[in-house]
Amino acid sequence: MTKLTQQQIRNLSALMDSRFTREIDEIRAVRARTRDEREEGAQGDRSDAASFETTLATDDAVISQDVTDVRDILAARERLAAGTYGICTDCGDAIAYERLLAYPTAKRCIHCQRVCEHGRSVGRILRVSRGGRPTTHVAARTGQNTESCAGSGSLDTTCAADLRLS
Repeated sequence: MTKLTQQQIRNLSALMDSRFTREIDEIRAVRARTRDEREEGAQGDRSDAASFETTLATDDAVISQDVTDVRDILAARERLAAGTYGICTDCGDAIAYERLLAYPTAKRCIHCQRVCEHGRSVGRILRVSRGGRPTTHVAARTGQNTESCAGSGSLDTTCAADLRLS
């Protein structure tokens, strides 16, 4: 397993810090805009009210995504403090530095992430093996935006290349 260098960790930490600041700033800006629009919307007609409701729904979605991103950053910082940052939470292999540059809060290697996403799309339990360690990705169709993959080391394994799901 290739460990991240101190310079790489500093670079990734700086990316997370920048993203954290950007997300918090956006949350504040959207909340301020929404507050201003509420004050203006109280004086409008029905078409203004409909437009305002649409804007509110969009703003809620933006804030929800930003909050999710902030939580991901905080979780990545916790993994960094625990010495597990850059290690796949499912298989224990190193997460490629290039992947972390693109997505600094990644908690899975690209292989496990693809298996997890594929499992979500088909709503099945997938079993894969990486480096001799079995991993289970559980994906359920719940209609909720929840984390649906969890690592486990106790089930039978199948090579991910052999997975043929309909």
